[in-house]
Amino acid sequence: MKINDENFLLELKKKNPAALEYIINTYCNLVFKIVINVLGNDNYENAKECINDVYLLIWNKNHLYNPQKSSFKNWLLAVSKYKAIDYKRSLTKQDNLQIEEQVLISKTDVENEYILKEKKEELINLLQYEHELDRELFIRKYILDETMDSLCKKFNLSKGAIYNRLWRTKNSLIRKLNISAEVEVWK
Repeated sequence: MKINDENFLLELKKKNPAALEYIINTYCNLVFKIVINVLGNDNYENAKECINDVYLLIWNKNHLYNPQKSSFKNWLLAVSKYKAIDYKRSLTKQDNLQIEEQVLISKTDVENEYILKEKKEELINLLQYEHELDRELFIRKYILDETMDSLCKKFNLSKGAIYNRLWRTKNSLIRKLNISAEVEVWK
């Protein structure tokens, strides 16, 4: 049986897949334009999903169409518009959840960075009472992460001399902080 403008609604009610195919072929451009206008041009994948859901809704709920109230075309466009609005709401909720997760993650990072900054400031304050060379070596090695070779070249000292100065500075800081811990011995 050939599906046309006169019999597609009757065939759709009989669950004839050819009737749905006729609707898709006839109205696909209009449905696409409605959905993409609501969702936006950058949501092409979501628009395709939404359009599939529109056609599924037409297939499953075609009994809701009332020919006395409007034409099928207008009903289909209204269904498309409201389905797209629902999709947009669900996408907004997903985006909000992702943003909240990112805020929580970044909040933790900010707190950790703030604590680290405070600890560095406290350490630098304690270092003020150390010998100037020892203070600079300690800051460059442990705060600025400079390599031992670059420190040797910059201060014209051997590795052993630098390790000695760093070890003494660490011991001094441990005493000032009243930390009871074993002091690491460098090789």
